[in-house]
Amino acid sequence: MASKVLLVYPPSRTQEHESCPGALTMLGAVLEQNGHSVRLLDANATARKLTSEDIARIAREERPDVIGVTLVTPLVREAYRMASLLRGSGARLLAGGPHATLLPEEPLEHGFDAVVVGEGEPTIFEAVEALDGRLPKEGVAGWVYRDDRGGVSRGPPRPPIADLDALPAPARHLVNPAHYGGSEDAALHMNLFSSRGCPAKCAYCAGGLFGRRFRFRSAGSVLREMVDVHRRYGTRHFHFMDDAMTVNRERMLEVCTGLREGGLGLTWSMMTRVDRVDEDLLRVMARAGCVQIDYGIESGHPETLKRIHKPHDVARARRIVEATRQSGIDPCVFFILGFPWDTVESIEETERFMLELAPFVARFHPAIASVLIPFPGTEIYEKHEAEHGLTGWWLDHARSYDAPDRRRHAYYQTELFTRGAVLDADFFHYAPAVRRKIEDVFELMWLHNLRKAPWPLRSAKRVMLETSRVLHRRSPALERAMFGALGSGARAARRWARRSASEASAANQ
Repeated sequence: MASKVLLVYPPSRTQEHESCPGALTMLGAVLEQNGHSVRLLDANATARKLTSEDIARIAREERPDVIGVTLVTPLVREAYRMASLLRGSGARLLAGGPHATLLPEEPLEHGFDAVVVGEGEPTIFEAVEALDGRLPKEGVAGWVYRDDRGGVSRGPPRPPIADLDALPAPARHLVNPAHYGGSEDAALHMNLFSSRGCPAKCAYCAGGLFGRRFRFRSAGSVLREMVDVHRRYGTRHFHFMDDAMTVNRERMLEVCTGLREGGLGLTWSMMTRVDRVDEDLLRVMARAGCVQIDYGIESGHPETLKRIHKPHDVARARRIVEATRQSGIDPCVFFILGFPWDTVESIEETERFMLELAPFVARFHPAIASVLIPFPGTEIYEKHEAEHGLTGWWLDHARSYDAPDRRRHAYYQTELFTRGAVLDADFFHYAPAVRRKIEDVFELMWLHNLRKAPWPLRSAKRVMLETSRVLHRRSPALERAMFGALGSGARAARRWARRSASEASAANQ
């Protein structure tokens, strides 16, 4: 007997997705392969933002048997609120994702019936069967659940997927392109994965869903998927979501050979580690269509690189970024600021290193985690939990880091911290001078990324940003008065854009 399953990515105040999260399409494919009916709800789709109330209304109308929710740490407080609203739908609630894997009993305390631990694909079908009463709960591996007495029980552990080639192709047909801003499918399906796992032990990373051991899809499997997506949707550029795609050098070379011999002229980008590429490999990848590589350099302070267990040093990072540019590939780099031991001097060292790299870097990535977030399960969280009161911070309203807005933030903060005002959470109780230095580095990234804008616009924005920073230091009230009208106009423009996008999305449904 088939079940009706709703897969949900919960609402975020900082995220906007230009494509559907891959976890939803992968899990949807497994469920469909086993005969279930599936609908995907991405609450953060660019042109169709949904609230928890919207999702609860849809659930009441559609009456799914099971609702699966992806839990990531920054969103769990809202996801748990959403779960309380979903109880009225009559569906069983199933949690999964990185936060659920790290803390599997916590979702059970906030309204969920069961939690998938680790990779979802090998477990979700059995979990749905058990929640619908067609399979004994105790027979399911890889999950934690409420038993018939209301207690917490654990199934036996489930090993990682050994053969990634055996996974079904993502259920891309379940994605409505109108929810992401238009009817074109090409860019919507650019994201692929070709490997899972990461043996590195970076102090700020908990290891995620996929464990410490690298597992790889074969080059043939990767190439077939790229060709299939290109033919079905017209996609000509792809982005690989792997943590470090080049770790298996032989397979990387096979992919490059296949792309060159295929003759389709596809381009692609990826993320990898600076210790896992060299000049020869970069040249091969460039000839095979690689146009951008994202590197997690994280710091220009040698002591910090050692303390967070990065496998490279400053000299290696400098050489590889320069070599990437010389090969014809755009290097884009990530840095993390605000480690608990950071001082003005250590951040200045990173700032100087960023200036050295700037002539070669296509873009600095001021991601939300560019200010350190102490995720549970990480070495940094464990070492500093007691000292900085980090226990359960993801459930504490005082530790929020929503996108900045003019009701609470200065104009310059809304420009520099668009991904989220992480300094508001003040995880490590930064001294004022350290906060100002972090803002200096974000301004450096902002200016670098603005450099291709027309000169009059670039100059005007720089003057406005500097004026706002100076005024805010002297008098936040004066800054608010002078920049308030500007902020109101910007908010009105964003509301109009969202309303227009929502109306267009509704018309396409």
